[in-house]
Amino acid sequence: MKKISQTRWASNPTLGAISARTGFHCPRNGFWRPVSGVGEPLFVFEGSLMPAHAGHSIEWYLVDARSGHPGLD
Repeated sequence: MKKISQTRWASNPTLGAISARTGFHCPRNGFWRPVSGVGEPLFVFEGSLMPAHAGHSIEWYLVDARSGHPGLD
């Protein structure tokens, strides 16, 4: 069985949301958006690796862990 590395995630007090960086394991299922706000939300499954955006390593924040619809602009 493959051991999943320790997840690096944090609650971001500035945004009031959970955040995770590219290359780290996703802490929760849900729609994630780049911290910069540029780009469409992307659904990521818990435990999978957070993706790069436009070829760069970035910080993502959780938009909605339930359905992904409320709160999206």
